[in-house]
Amino acid sequence: MKQKQSPYLDLRQIPLNSLHAFEAAGRHCHMRQAAQEMFVSHSALSRHIKLLEARLGTQLFERKNNKLRLTAPGSRLLSSIQIAFAELNKGLHMLDPTLVAGEIVIGTTATIMLNWLLPVLANVQRQFPEISFKLKTLEPHQKSLPPDLDIALCLGLPEDPSRTITKLYNEYYVPVCHPALLKGQAIKTVKELLAYPLLHDGLAQWFKWFNHHKLDGQSAAQHTYFEYAYQAIEAARLGMGIALADTVEVADDIKQGKLMLAVDSDHNEGQSVYLATHEEKNMNYRTQLVLRGVLENLAQKGARLEKNFNLLTL
Repeated sequence: MKQKQSPYLDLRQIPLNSLHAFEAAGRHCHMRQAAQEMFVSHSALSRHIKLLEARLGTQLFERKNNKLRLTAPGSRLLSSIQIAFAELNKGLHMLDPTLVAGEIVIGTTATIMLNWLLPVLANVQRQFPEISFKLKTLEPHQKSLPPDLDIALCLGLPEDPSRTITKLYNEYYVPVCHPALLKGQAIKTVKELLAYPLLHDGLAQWFKWFNHHKLDGQSAAQHTYFEYAYQAIEAARLGMGIALADTVEVADDIKQGKLMLAVDSDHNEGQSVYLATHEEKNMNYRTQLVLRGVLENLAQKGARLEKNFNLLTL
């Protein structure tokens, strides 16, 4: 027997004016104030809400002690409508080229830029071709920032009183290599890593990592040294050895099979990534769009974000 479709599921049969009227009344919990906000009469607003209640077959408001209150279904509906209206409002803003078009100046380390930020920016530009980018390379632990940056993603805490600086996430390191190096089978213990070539970057993370595991990293079979982490990660992709990389920076490589976890172990060595921006009230809309893309991508990659960023809901 075919299940009857719920009347709540067909938005096309619900007048938009009734939803607007309900949202205003639910937000104020006062019919007269809601009617004044919508520039309609009290009776017209009441008719809209009665029509909506009749269509849904559910009471949305109740009067108690001469006060208007939402019922439980009414409260749930109000929350859903407000989220939907906010999303619709975002879409309308995106149609305005004066809000989106223009240049954004972004500064970050070469490793962040090459390993995960560029694909994010490419995706943003496909959606909003009106946005152009100017990218600047920051050194790890660089204290001062160029004055023209709209967004900075910094490894290590910068010093810039003119910007809002927020810790994004701590880096968590994992040993990675080309699958062919280990014949596709991860090794069982951290100590076994010492039998393979190790690929180092300028921050000397390997030795700290082995110290955490109470092992002497200097005793590894072979060492190759690079100045930057992105170089060591690229060498790992080419099968030259095992690199120690942040989980965010190699998430796509592992998913695509270009790299694999050499051993199932990670450890935070204290490196942190910070976001530096102008105050939110002074941030233009295109910068907000890019930040939302960055934060959503980090969440998808499993970054252990430090807090629930408001920018995720811009």
